[in-house]
Amino acid sequence: MEKVFMIYLIGMSGSGKTTIANALQEKLESCGRERIQVIDGDIIRKQFGDIFGNTYEERMKCNRAVRVVVNYLIDNQISVILAQVAAYKEMRRLVREQFAECYIEVYVKCSLSECARRDVKGYYKKFYQGEISNLNGANDVYEVPEDYDILIDTEKETVEESVQKIVSYLEENGYVL
Repeated sequence: MEKVFMIYLIGMSGSGKTTIANALQEKLESCGRERIQVIDGDIIRKQFGDIFGNTYEERMKCNRAVRVVVNYLIDNQISVILAQVAAYKEMRRLVREQFAECYIEVYVKCSLSECARRDVKGYYKKFYQGEISNLNGANDVYEVPEDYDILIDTEKETVEESVQKIVSYLEENGYVL
């Protein structure tokens, strides 16, 4: 039986988490690893019916709900690639503790100015136009991770290089591909 993993791609909005998650899933599936689920933080918020706000408390509640979903998948031997801003150290600690045996934290580093320039989901534009508030890294807290397993700098590394870095980590740590 394949050893399951929970890869937690964390970083500011626009850093490249979703792009890397989808490319990683494609790469792993091409290697024969088929029991994988990508969860995008923004998409799952919408799937929950946008019931969570953007305060610290609401983000922590959303993260708790996401952990329940991830737990069901892991219990059913489905590896997870979770792409989420995860702005708070406490949030990341809770995820790490819950999935300790299979947890891999990947910090997707990117400067605020580059994230805002990319603005893939339009959050920065809405923020600067006053349409949204509490944008992590802009006017709300983003606690930079310190104890990640893998660092990816999307201003210096391509998507392919980033994916290969994660695949190499998986191979070096006994995850059969």
